[in-house]
Amino acid sequence: MRADDHSSTSGSVLIVEDEVLIRLDLSTHLRDAGLTVFEAATADEGLTILQATASVGLVISDIRTPGNIDGLDLLGWLRRERPNIKVVLISGYIPTERMRTIADLALSKPLDATRLVSEVQRR
Repeated sequence: MRADDHSSTSGSVLIVEDEVLIRLDLSTHLRDAGLTVFEAATADEGLTILQATASVGLVISDIRTPGNIDGLDLLGWLRRERPNIKVVLISGYIPTERMRTIADLALSKPLDATRLVSEVQRR
């Protein structure tokens, strides 16, 4: 993926998830599928990564994360600053139907990592 190409997920994926085991599981599955993965435990960390690199083509973010901003705030920033980046929202609290109205894809926890990889590869 070229540094200025935000429309493809063939390059880097950013996972924003505060639950360590979920983040590690998703990262492992995505790396095994050939993707470069950045990890962040909070949306604040995710924003820092996004501001430091232009290679991210997809963000997978939990809605509820600790810190100054949450996944929805991060989504708002992405829509304003990097509208070509695809966004997958995940949550154990908010119904996927509601999340689908604002994200490219919405999945509920517990996640099926194999399904997520399949969805990512299709986008």
